[in-house]
Amino acid sequence: MKHKIILATLLFCLAGCSQRIEIPASKRDFSQITQETIQVPKTKTAVLLPLSGQTSFVGENFQNAALIAGLERPTETTEVLFYDTKGTQAGTIEAYRQAINKSPDIFVGPVFASEVIALRQEDPSKPVLSFTSDSSVLGNGVYSLALLIPQQIERIVDYACSNGQYRFALIGPNDKTGDIIFKSFEKAIENCPTMQIVAQSFYDPNTTDLTTPVAKIAPPLIDARKKDLTEKEKELLKNPSAERLSFDALFVFEQGVKLEQLTSILYYYDVTPQIVPFYGLATLRQANNEQLVGAYFADMPQGRNIAFKQKYKDAFEKEPLPIASFGYDAIALISFLSQQQALNEFMLTDTTGYQGINGRFRLNTDGTNDRLLEMFQIQSKNISVPIESAPMDFR
Repeated sequence: MKHKIILATLLFCLAGCSQRIEIPASKRDFSQITQETIQVPKTKTAVLLPLSGQTSFVGENFQNAALIAGLERPTETTEVLFYDTKGTQAGTIEAYRQAINKSPDIFVGPVFASEVIALRQEDPSKPVLSFTSDSSVLGNGVYSLALLIPQQIERIVDYACSNGQYRFALIGPNDKTGDIIFKSFEKAIENCPTMQIVAQSFYDPNTTDLTTPVAKIAPPLIDARKKDLTEKEKELLKNPSAERLSFDALFVFEQGVKLEQLTSILYYYDVTPQIVPFYGLATLRQANNEQLVGAYFADMPQGRNIAFKQKYKDAFEKEPLPIASFGYDAIALISFLSQQQALNEFMLTDTTGYQGINGRFRLNTDGTNDRLLEMFQIQSKNISVPIESAPMDFR
């Protein structure tokens, strides 16, 4: 085993320092490093991560995932250097300027959209594999490996269309995410001519009143005990809630406490996943909300990711963040292309794509990516199961 470990060599750099390291054999001993001199690798990768500051735990996850990738995919053709962005724009610029002195062939990171904006101000001449989910900051050689909203919406629309759900309602905050979701729906339903957005309720992200937004799309509340019901109210009471809805599928996008509040109010109006199918972003997997049992979302295949999480837990004695696997895929992709001696933007954007921990993906010339996603349903708190496999290939 020793010769295999020696091959799994990375160049580890914090805050601009340069030190070649050997990843040790002990699975719980990644922090202990020893210098090892080998031939100069052909591809040099600069990884820009928040390794200090308030978001250092995020950077640590990506860094640990990169170490695992280096161990599992040993190659003498790849050199990896880490630089600390501190999670800030100024820190990102400083990290980039330190990294550029080493003449890297490609950049991995940064993580956050604000960091990517700062990096683009430096006009990097080499490809950048970032982890931001904000597609508005991509392009001109800056890519993202993150799970993006448009690809989730496209998969959901395809699934709903095939199941005869053609009338969608959307509810959520009127912010940048809401704008992306609405535009993504408008584009995605072009592939399902019978589908339309029949109701929408976008509200101020800072509002504490979620009843009014729900009432905008929910069926009218009628108290059967009320005296002197009108003829219209009597007629409405004869119909189940589902028949009083203008839509047959609901897309809900919120998070945290507000998501719980929103679903509670929807339940009060008798709008539940049992009455009408609920859909949401992949973040529903972490919602831990009993009122979302039965809801659907599109996400990356979990098979290989489960194995990666176990390896991470064995190595670092804690669970990785869901996004950590993107760090693994970035280093693994660069390692693969380096061995093919084809690390260039043409190969990065190969339309056939690449197989990663999170399923098959491909990078587009505009910086976005496509992923083959599965459909999941929430069966109980903290348990989601795949109900439809990912497509076999890209459209």
